[in-house]
Amino acid sequence: MLLYNWNKIFTKCEGNTVEIVKVLKMLVEKQLPKNRFDDIYKYSDIDFSGQSFLIHPDVLLYNSYKYSFRDVCIYVALASRRPYALYRAYGKTTLDLLFLSTAHEREDPFYYLENNRLLQIRNGEVHFLYEEAPKEKH
Repeated sequence: MLLYNWNKIFTKCEGNTVEIVKVLKMLVEKQLPKNRFDDIYKYSDIDFSGQSFLIHPDVLLYNSYKYSFRDVCIYVALASRRPYALYRAYGKTTLDLLFLSTAHEREDPFYYLENNRLLQIRNGEVHFLYEEAPKEKH
């Protein structure tokens, strides 16, 4: 499980989807920069922890080559809107459509869900493909 602060990641990466995925990979794989010329060096001293969560970030990143950086970032951004308390109390991994609001009233909140194979809407909730991934059988 990864606990992260989406707003801080988005701000520090200046909205660049490639950089956002790079930071996510750094956090999930607990990477350290090899030297000061390493791409992740500028992010290595920033605390990105927060109340947003991904249950299977490793599975998402492992399969990220199948999707665009934009789709992965939208997945992570929408996952950040889920209340962590509901996950801890009830194990809820979906996002109610009520939490899909935008800063601009003219913008359609469902615009980001169209053509994103990582997300589905069922029964008034957004379902995250890799959050509901079954655990491996041993």
